[in-house]
Amino acid sequence: MKNIDKIFFTIAVLVIAGAAYFAFAIFSPASAPSPSNPELPSGEQPDLIRVGTPQVNATVESPVVIEGEARGNWYFEASFPVAILDANGQELGRVAAEAQGEWMTTEFVPFVVTLTFAQPTTDTGTLILEKSNPSGLPEHAAEVRIPIRFSPPVGLDKCRPTGCSGQVCADENVVTTCEFKSEYACYKSARCEEQANGKCGWTETPELLQCLEDARSGGEGLTPVL
Repeated sequence: MKNIDKIFFTIAVLVIAGAAYFAFAIFSPASAPSPSNPELPSGEQPDLIRVGTPQVNATVESPVVIEGEARGNWYFEASFPVAILDANGQELGRVAAEAQGEWMTTEFVPFVVTLTFAQPTTDTGTLILEKSNPSGLPEHAAEVRIPIRFSPPVGLDKCRPTGCSGQVCADENVVTTCEFKSEYACYKSARCEEQANGKCGWTETPELLQCLEDARSGGEGLTPVL
């Protein structure tokens, strides 16, 4: 009789253990696979700098306007370097982006800059926004790399606006200093084309001449780039 009791006891233990294991396997939360952590686009470091334009893989042409916002410690003396490279790593242009507000803060400060660059020989490139690092120490260095695409190259005989603010009409890219002059806004809607002398220039329409006159009358008598 005792042997029978032992057998029933053993069976009961095995049944209970099996049921417990089955319940654990069914109802315990399965170990979820680790969520994929894809690398952020190289144009995104939202805690340090946010670029509004151009976006990642945007198609750009010279001159390109770059705008966004960065924390004050990304700047030094209210500026930081911006460069553009082709797919071979060749630097096509470089300029300093200027803070559009008080930069001695840890908050975000807007910036905007127009970058004129040389004609690329590749279809793609990289826009680099570098953290100002006057110390030169590598531990203080940082940068944002934004992959971009270049517009199809134009022939060297085609007149086009160039210069930092698009104030020069030429058949090749021209690098100029970057300063604001009210008359430069007049060239946004002006016609850059070949003139009677065979050279590129701004067509002196009545609208352009009036715009330039109005701009100069409110400033320092600037000479237009024609």
